[in-house]
Amino acid sequence: MLNINDVIKVSKDIQDNIRAGHLGTVVHIFDVTPPVYEIEFTDNEGRTLATVPLKKEDMSLYWVASTETYFK
Repeated sequence: MLNINDVIKVSKDIQDNIRAGHLGTVVHIFDVTPPVYEIEFTDNEGRTLATVPLKKEDMSLYWVASTETYFK
């Protein structure tokens, strides 16, 4: 399970400005089964490009905020 502030890597193209490989941050977890995660995507300046609800199968874990651990 992902947690708030974890960083994910998108596994497929989501929209024109969010492509496979893009990194995003978990900002909300919807209370549904299976879980749906609200992911915020930003540009290099930190401005929000989009917030998108995604399922676990649409992404992979990149960085765990609580332990400051990277996954590859």
